[in-house]
Amino acid sequence: MIHLTKPPFKANILIVDDAPEHLRLLTNMLTSRGYQVRQAINGKLALQGAQIVKPDLILLDINMPEMNGYEVCQELKKIDITRNIPVIFLSAYSETIDKVKAFKVGGVDYIAKPFQIEEVLARVENQLTIHQMQKQLCEQNARMQLEIIERQRSEEEVRFLLTTTKLINASLDFHDALEITLRQVGQTIGWDLGEAWIPNNETATLEYSRGWYVSEPKFEKIIEKSKNLILPPNIGIAGQVWLSKQLEWIEDISLAQEACFIRSEIAKEVGIKTALSIPIIVNDQVLAILVFLNKNQLKPAPRIIELVKAVATQLACFIHQKKIEAALVKANQELERLATLDGLTGIANRRRFDEYFYFEWLRLFREKLPMSLILCDVDFFKLYNDTYGHLAGDFCLQHVAAAIRQSVKRHSDLVARYGGEEFAVILPNTTAKGAFYVAETIRKQVQRIKLVHAKSEVSKYVTLSLGVASIIPNAETCPDTLITIADKALYAAKHQGRNCIVVEDLVSFQRKCHPDISLPESPVHSIQ
Repeated sequence: MIHLTKPPFKANILIVDDAPEHLRLLTNMLTSRGYQVRQAINGKLALQGAQIVKPDLILLDINMPEMNGYEVCQELKKIDITRNIPVIFLSAYSETIDKVKAFKVGGVDYIAKPFQIEEVLARVENQLTIHQMQKQLCEQNARMQLEIIERQRSEEEVRFLLTTTKLINASLDFHDALEITLRQVGQTIGWDLGEAWIPNNETATLEYSRGWYVSEPKFEKIIEKSKNLILPPNIGIAGQVWLSKQLEWIEDISLAQEACFIRSEIAKEVGIKTALSIPIIVNDQVLAILVFLNKNQLKPAPRIIELVKAVATQLACFIHQKKIEAALVKANQELERLATLDGLTGIANRRRFDEYFYFEWLRLFREKLPMSLILCDVDFFKLYNDTYGHLAGDFCLQHVAAAIRQSVKRHSDLVARYGGEEFAVILPNTTAKGAFYVAETIRKQVQRIKLVHAKSEVSKYVTLSLGVASIIPNAETCPDTLITIADKALYAAKHQGRNCIVVEDLVSFQRKCHPDISLPESPVHSIQ
């Protein structure tokens, strides 16, 4: 014979309402969904029943004789055993003021009469879920408190760990975090001096990094001594911990061998008796060793050891996080650099040119300062490629780019590969005269490198044609106009025989584009 076990109730619900028809309706509605339901026809019975068998949820009518729902809820909140029971108010009132009062006295929800089955069930299930989560959270907190008691962690130590963790995480860098850790631990465990040692992987030695000590001048001597020390592996307490990767406690320094504590003489002089050292380890690599010193002779104390270990763990997490952040920043910077550089010439690419051009246009528009642009093109470059091959052509472009870059001195100027054998130079806060000077410097610099070009019609060496344009950015002029003017100037330089510079300004450009408009004279300048 198969015995069927009746499934347990989903929750215990107490319904408080003086109207029998409402009690029957809600009871049938909830029991059919697997809830255990109890009833109370007035507030007094509800208070008694809630204390005898604590319900998981109370549905409480507001409008009842003798004691209304608001008063019942207030009484429930005064009693320890019923204080945390969620209360959903039931009422035919739908005014906002009634709902606000319900929440003020401790209700968690409000259901208006007449009841809608779906709404009642949804609100009941929602509050039971929240209540269950709150219970689980309380139970979890209780377990945590028991663990703290079992480990004999005092409230002061917990606050210390939280404070130290916050301070470590707020540190500017690794060394700042070390200094904070030394001070926090030293002050909390009541020791007199703390030191941090950092492995130097190139020399395979330990170097002093940071120190902290109580305000006693005599401890300055041991700090000064430490600053000048370089510890080989397995020498001194820090060196031994470096190799073993294990915490070490020296109860009496005067009885330790010199290799264990090489500063025993100065320790004796300043009155240091006990030493404690712990490694800071990330991914099995020792990144630092902390050393704490005390003028009292102390036996190993589990409480102190656990405390220092906890701080060391937090510090290791911080270092690991900072290393990841630094690696991400470096990787992003490298990606950004690669994304904005031309792969062949190593100067800025067209994407970077466009970004910088429009950025500087807006800046100079605000400041009402001039902006100049140089466009230059390698003369007869197709013939160069046809004569010497594409590898030689790439070599030529690399040397031309380097020559242009050497000619442009200011940090704010940008040299970019504009496309193919074309190059561009953005010159913020530069007049046409200044841009003309830079262009001439570029032209001469390219001639100096003397790249042979047998098929050139203007020189036996590689040369450049350059177009220069200058403008003060304004609201009436499109930024692309400056590029167009420089491009027209470059075309004019080629038309005039190449290996020369042509400078055009906005007025001369507008005259050519609109010959019927009366504009002041503005000559075109060129040099060869």
